[in-house]
Amino acid sequence: MIKFITEHYDEILEIFGMVVALVTLITKLTSTNKDDTVWAKVLKVLAALSLVNPDGSVIGKREDK
Repeated sequence: MIKFITEHYDEILEIFGMVVALVTLITKLTSTNKDDTVWAKVLKVLAALSLVNPDGSVIGKREDK
C-alpha cells in the first residue's frame, strides 16, 4: 500500500483536488446554506492540514522583509 501511494502520490493529490473542486461547485449551486457552512468547516480543516498558507507561502519558510 505504501509503495502504491509513493509511486502515485501526484495522481492521488490530483484526484483529491478535483473532488474538492467538484464538491465546492455543487455546494455553491444548491439553494440552501446549510451545506455551504458544513463544507466551509471541512475546507477550514483541510487548510489547517495544508503546508501552503492562503497567501501562497509555504509553512516553515520565513521571508525576510
